[in-house]
Amino acid sequence: MKVEVCATSLQSILNAQQAGADRIELCAELSLGGITPSYGFIKEAVRLSELPIHLLIRPRSGNFCYSEVEFQTLLEDIRMAKQLGVAGVVVGFLHSNNQIHWEQLQQAMAFAKPLAITFHRAFDLIPDPETALKRFIELGVHRILCSGKALQATEGIATLERWKTLAGKSLEIQPGGGISAENCQMFYDHGFESIHLSAQRKNLNHSNAESVADFWEQQAEVADLKMLQEVVSICKP
Repeated sequence: MKVEVCATSLQSILNAQQAGADRIELCAELSLGGITPSYGFIKEAVRLSELPIHLLIRPRSGNFCYSEVEFQTLLEDIRMAKQLGVAGVVVGFLHSNNQIHWEQLQQAMAFAKPLAITFHRAFDLIPDPETALKRFIELGVHRILCSGKALQATEGIATLERWKTLAGKSLEIQPGGGISAENCQMFYDHGFESIHLSAQRKNLNHSNAESVADFWEQQAEVADLKMLQEVVSICKP
């Protein structure tokens, strides 16, 4: 089973490589659910990484309902990603009722071609996921990163399994959300092709800071090397 590491720092990429992971999802600000990182960070990550990089395309935090102005920004980020040499992009588009915005998805896919396309955890919000799976296959989406409509992928395992069965070999269902060395065996045992995790230890919360110095001492978002090594050893016995 492949291991994809959600990386928000260059050190996370180095740790993922050293641990034997297979792929990087590159983003920034995990505390906001992830957004598209800066041009300089993407460029250096592609230069440094020996692993394929899939870039999160999300111009802001919050919901996944994008105005036309935001969508044009998003397309420019996809253009940048292609120019910098990433292997794929990670996207998600919804209407205000949480139905998939198919027009934006198809435009983004055409813009991104030939990059691999992952639809991210916005999928967990849609009311008719099993109907959407069929259309994703028709459109050529490569992968869906999701948690089975649960906060944690372990809680959504039954739903994830059902989606995996429906998708067959045409589309990968990739579990993500709360995956760690303590629970990744579950996904290996159920035959998933890959898992997604950030492998980060808990950071100091700014709300707990008692001084200016404490505020700026929040730990950097770095994937823990030991945790990744444990996960890889389980996923690649």
